[in-house]
Formats: sequence, C-alpha cells, structure tokens
Amino acid sequence: MVSKRKFLGILVLFLVFGMMVTGCLSLFAPKPPAQPATFRSGSAGDTTILLRQGLNFDQAFREVIFILNRHGFEPEMMQPEVGFVRTRWNTTWVTACVGAHYRVRVTINFNPSRTQLILGAPSEWSIDGINWIAGYDTRAIETLRSDLTQIIGN
Repeated sequence: MVSKRKFLGILVLFLVFGMMVTGCLSLFAPKPPAQPATFRSGSAGDTTILLRQGLNFDQAFREVIFILNRHGFEPEMMQPEVGFVRTRWNTTWVTACVGAHYRVRVTINFNPSRTQLILGAPSEWSIDGINWIAGYDTRAIETLRSDLTQIIGN
C-alpha cells in the first residue's frame, strides 16, 4: 500500500509534468493571422467622387460595374433605379490573409441628383473565423477611388 505522502508526491509530480508538456506544446501552436495592414476598424472609410459634367448616369453606372469587375469584386446587388451597387465578400483582396480571416466588399451609392457617388469598402477581419471585427479597407478605397476618378470623375 502506498502512503498518503508518496501518493501526493506522485500526484504533484504528474501535475507539474502535465503543465510543462502543455506549456511547451503551446509554443508550437499555429499563430493567429495578423491583422492586414490595410484594415482599419471603425466606419469612417467612405469617400465621395464628383462625376464629370455632362456624363450620362447609365454610362457612369456601367463604368462602375466594369471597374469593380476588373478588380475582382463581383456585384451581388445592383439597383440602377436608385443608384446603388454592393458586391459580394471578396476573400482574396489581401493575399496575406487569403481565406476565412479577412473579407472586403464594395458599396457605391449615387446621390439623387446623380452628380456624385459615395464609395465605401467595408471589411471584416477575424482571428478565429467566427467573431468578426468590422472596419474598412484603405487599399480598396484608394485603388477604386483613383480608377473611378480617372474614368468618370471630375
């Protein structure tokens, strides 16, 4: 029969050994994905683009769709009668975070007088693929703002 003192000593030894193994294994666990450099949390990412004088709204709307497609953003919802476009989530926009941890979409709203459009690039980033942090993507906004301004801007 094992004495109580020896039993407690063996129990403590196993607990310490178990904690050491668990601690050492955590050093080799995969690291969570880093936040993309172009991601900013919050909702202040919208930008306004003035449309060129005399530009037909239908032509401007078609140019917007063309530019979005060229950059890999597939339109999910288009409402030309109200001047609204929203794309599907794009998970390949930032190549360092491809997959289930970062996604970007684009929203475009034309104002009622059809003289300007508001460009937004809402994005979401997640460490675990389940809980998302809302924000916007600065690269998407800058790239699309530049291209849209050159094609249909003032």
